Amino acid sequence: MPISARVAWETVQQPQTLRYITRGLLGFRIDGRLPPRFAQGETYRMRLMLFGFIPAWRHEITIVRLDDAGREILTSEHGGSVKTWNHHITVDELGPYRSRYTDAIEVGAGLLTPLVWAYAQLFFRYRQWRWRRLARTLAAQLPAGSA
Repeated sequence: MPISARVAWETVQQPQTLRYITRGLLGFRIDGRLPPRFAQGETYRMRLMLFGFIPAWRHEITIVRLDDAGREILTSEHGGSVKTWNHHITVDELGPYRSRYTDAIEVGAGLLTPLVWAYAQLFFRYRQWRWRRLARTLAAQLPAGSA
């Protein structure tokens, strides 16, 4: 991405970023209020909305690890027929104004696992595309030399 790892890391920790990168394919309604930033040990419960408006299943995300030094987040998630959705996010520095954002997912849904895996392939390709779009927008908005 055309932004520093610092900027990418600050951005990935904001729930509003999750809303942005999933918008269009998936939306969610949070039980309670979203904090300005995710926190280790916290659990967030929500109703997923397919395409942002079709009510789907209830989903739960627990932030298992949020490591500022290593720039990584590990979540344990589940909901509906998805029993396991463990998500590992890392942000790596590639240069002064370049970084790499990586998603790794472990899914488990019994007999539905192949379908959930196929959905995850589509979903994360879309998320990555939205992330790159967001990163370009952020880079354009930051003062020269701070991206």
